[in-house]
Amino acid sequence: MQSSMGYILRTRPHTEASILVDLFTKDIGRMTCITRPAKLRGKVQKGHLQAFRLLQLHWAGRSELSRLTQTDERLRHRIPAKNLLFGLYLNELLLKLVQTHSPLDVLFTTYQHTLQLLCDSELPMVVVMQFELALLSDLGHMPDLWLEDGQGEAIVAETVYAYGLNVGLYAKSSTDYNQGAVPISGHLLIALRQPETMNLEQYQALRSFLDTLWMQIVRKPFNSRKLLRF
Repeated sequence: MQSSMGYILRTRPHTEASILVDLFTKDIGRMTCITRPAKLRGKVQKGHLQAFRLLQLHWAGRSELSRLTQTDERLRHRIPAKNLLFGLYLNELLLKLVQTHSPLDVLFTTYQHTLQLLCDSELPMVVVMQFELALLSDLGHMPDLWLEDGQGEAIVAETVYAYGLNVGLYAKSSTDYNQGAVPISGHLLIALRQPETMNLEQYQALRSFLDTLWMQIVRKPFNSRKLLRF
């Protein structure tokens, strides 16, 4: 039997009585379990298997599909209706970008903090993008904010760069520039050193960069992102 704190990312029907539950846990990372929830009484209550609730999770088995045996609610993030789609977008990011059974305890803490911020934030777009930056860093895809990858020269605000997943960061005028890379300005790279001080225009530029980069990684749009205007 194993146990960890975690969140429900998604549930899917499996058989008439059982469901598949996608989890994001502190100790294991992302994982999928099978379970038979009870409506009122039982070790796995149907009411617990909802997003944005911190649960103490217990499961059996070490295969790709373990059996969820018990859930105990520890905290509920009461995200208002106007911000719910942003929370669902966070979950979809984790489902599509994070490999299973890869512990990311720092990202788990960041996710928990982000959900709490969404409970009363008037700028959910900014809250979500700050999480995306943390995710980008944990995945090893964050461009260098100080030096370009060609000659190792310092980032210049007035220069337009392009970032490729397999090639790094280059000035668009460079002969090493890859046509499939994602453009990003030197101004934005410098601003990202202190994202908490960025203005709305800079966040809009970051949104464009992230959308293009995620598309290159996932190869298809996020369902929740289609409904969000930011």
